[in-house]
Amino acid sequence: MIVYYVLRSYFYDGMGRWYWNYLATIHPAVPHFIPTGDWGPVENPPRHVDEILAAPWMGDFPLPKLTPPAYRHGSSAVTANLISPAIVKIHIFSVPSEKAASKRRFIRSVSPHLNMPAEYRHLVEIKFVMGYFLKDGKEDPEAEKLLEEEQKEHGDLIRLPGLKNGENLRDGKILSWMRAIGLHEDGGRDAWWLFKCDDDTVMNLPNFLDDLLSMDAQKPTYVGTSLNRWPPYHWHFTGMLTGYSHGVLKSLAHGIKHMKQEDVEAAWDDDVLMGELMYTLPSNHECRPSGKTTLRDLPSICDPLNPPPWGYTGTPPNPHPRTSLVLHDYVRRAGDKWLWWIKGDIARHSFKEEMYYQWEWDERIKGKMWVPPKWLEGLKDPGLA
Repeated sequence: MIVYYVLRSYFYDGMGRWYWNYLATIHPAVPHFIPTGDWGPVENPPRHVDEILAAPWMGDFPLPKLTPPAYRHGSSAVTANLISPAIVKIHIFSVPSEKAASKRRFIRSVSPHLNMPAEYRHLVEIKFVMGYFLKDGKEDPEAEKLLEEEQKEHGDLIRLPGLKNGENLRDGKILSWMRAIGLHEDGGRDAWWLFKCDDDTVMNLPNFLDDLLSMDAQKPTYVGTSLNRWPPYHWHFTGMLTGYSHGVLKSLAHGIKHMKQEDVEAAWDDDVLMGELMYTLPSNHECRPSGKTTLRDLPSICDPLNPPPWGYTGTPPNPHPRTSLVLHDYVRRAGDKWLWWIKGDIARHSFKEEMYYQWEWDERIKGKMWVPPKWLEGLKDPGLA
């Protein structure tokens, strides 16, 4: 603690808060001792969303069956036409600007797909998520024409219509994205996992896939790293690379569908979103009233309005007793580039400039190839096998 106080004082105007973010992962009680800094006080309780609580339980959604590639319009290899389920959908958040278009072109040149055999690439979807560029309150036809051409060439853009201000990060985009993917409003396909990825995150796909396939995707699971979470907020994984199993996404999408639009747009932070929603996810069958049983007859933990005994900023039990949500924490396996104690063998973050992104790719990722397990052999693309 003394060392951290010294570091905080020294870096108060720069990286000060980061030392507290990392310290918060040591013990559930630590956030309560973190002094108020430029990041604000500890906040609780989280928002309660009745519509999500009333959704079907996450474990009741069966996993889609994986198959060899199938396409919407016959035998077309255009990404947008794939309809067969994926192991994972990696969705990179972008914006409809010229600068962001340049970053998308660069990311395609060092795509995680390059780290897996071509005959298995249909099992991993990599797409960019964005809204619309507005000019004087209306869609800009010139900008949209360029994006239409980009989509025609690559088929890897997911557009979210109706976003507040056309494009935003925290005023509706994150919930609109979950709803669109979970309810197929984007015309997309099912997957065992959905991940949100920042465009300055460099992934090590072989390690990522091996870790993903080591888990049971049928269990409601929330994946990410708590290593640099913000201590003033409810316990959460950070937004650099966060994922949800199929059932978690489906429950959230069903709930978001019934939310009022003003609630969808009510400033949901993409980093701490799940930290709030964790306390309003649907209850498992053991915590649901049945027959003559009421909520009062069940253990107190079954009432989502009761403050949890571990506190809102503390680490929840794993799995969560009310929802059965499993927390899969990468901890040191994902984190920011400048911290020497980050292993980062799944992902590293904060490569905003292309030259540094390229360096990370060349030094740590280039040349690595994922070796699929034998049980996936029957799913190869027959045209590439």
